[in-house]
Amino acid sequence: MKKIKSYFSFENESFLEGEEVFDVLTETSILEAEEYLSEQKVDVSNIYFKLLSQLQFLENDYEKNKDEIAYLYHLIGYYVGLFLHPFDGDKIAIHYNNKAISIEKNSKRIEQYKETIKMIQEEL
Repeated sequence: MKKIKSYFSFENESFLEGEEVFDVLTETSILEAEEYLSEQKVDVSNIYFKLLSQLQFLENDYEKNKDEIAYLYHLIGYYVGLFLHPFDGDKIAIHYNNKAISIEKNSKRIEQYKETIKMIQEEL
């Protein structure tokens, strides 16, 4: 939890790379960060923007970071579609998960991303 708190702090301007993306950013850790930020009276939508910033950082070397990028597409879609719920959040979430599916090579992750889409559609 300490790592996720520091990652989502306003003082942190560093980015994750390689396996660190998979180790630190998980569906569970994002929800823990949401709880932490909420307790701190910080707008939880900042999680979305931090993930988006992380994504842009990784996209600077798209080919090298393709696996991490696909994973972040999924996490953004997961969080926006199932927890953040902005206007048109379902469309944004499904879009990001479809982007993840389009570049993901790991069949287990592809199934996970498809399952997330189904869960989002069930909430509609």
